[in-house]
Formats: sequence, C-alpha cells, structure tokens
Amino acid sequence: MNREQVELATLKVGEIFKIAEYDFIVLEQQDGRTAVVSKTLMAEDIVFGESKDYGTSNIRALIEKDIQPIIENAVGAENVVEHEVNLTSVDMQNEYGTCRCKVRPITFDEAREHNDLLVNKGLSDWWWTCTPWSTEERGWKYSVAVVSPSGGIRSRSYDFFSGLRPFCILKSNIFVSKGE
Repeated sequence: MNREQVELATLKVGEIFKIAEYDFIVLEQQDGRTAVVSKTLMAEDIVFGESKDYGTSNIRALIEKDIQPIIENAVGAENVVEHEVNLTSVDMQNEYGTCRCKVRPITFDEAREHNDLLVNKGLSDWWWTCTPWSTEERGWKYSVAVVSPSGGIRSRSYDFFSGLRPFCILKSNIFVSKGE
C-alpha cells in the first residue's frame, strides 16, 4: 500500500508516520527538528545491563548495533541528530552525567511530559527509559525507570527483561510516509 509522503515538519504532535516498517509518534516540533518515539516495541525481553548507567548499558549497545541502522537507513544517517541526554536520576542525583547519542530510550522526564502520547495498551511489556531511579547511597543500587503500556512509571532492576521503544530527533525537512 502506498502511503502519502509528507514533510515531517507538517505533522502535528501526536501524529504517526513510518520509519521503515515501524510506526513513530511525533512528540515535539522545534527549530527544524522533530522529536519522535516508536509507537511499539522495537526490541523485546532486553536486559538493561550490568549497571543502571545507560552510557555503558546493554541496551545502548543493542540500539547502536541493531536499531539505529534501521532508522538511519530509512531516513538517512545525516538526518538523525546527535544530541546530549541527561542521565540524572528520578530523584535528581547526577551519578552518570550525560552522554551523546543519536537514538536512545526516552528519559523519565520525557515520559512524564509526553505521557498521554505514549500510552499503548497493545504493548506486551513495560519498556525501559534511560533514567536511573536513584543512587546506591539512597538504597536503589539496581533500579532504572520503566513505563507500562498504560503509561504508569515505576522502577525495575537493571537485570530484568523489558522492551525498548527508541527515541530520536530528526531533521524536520525530510519526507516521511504518513501513518494512519
């Protein structure tokens, strides 16, 4: 089925478009850039890592090896904007600082800000954010924030399995296939 090609900049917050065979949701349009997140899980049953530091996590390696190339091949690597993500914990501890990436999980703050757009009760599992819950000193050595299909947010140990909904920032002047 041929879908209508539109400039990404013309899509409103909450509208759906395709990257490869995956649906993505527009979260924000600003200064020629569009923040987006996948509507469904692009990976399932993924262990976050051996610590709650997204910068050294299993899911970062998986995204860069398997998911980022799908997105870059579909929209052009030059159209995926590298950006800095703040890894401050839910309770504002800055144990891990920041890291630069092109594709990543959403942060806790982004999950709160865009919560109404993220609800997808058809998902089979909770999904990872890249935000630690707190620090070991505060009694949270293993916990990372996760989001439920209904939008609830809680902590989960980094050695549990959860899904992955990648977030990225795209240049808004590209053409995409509008979703339904």
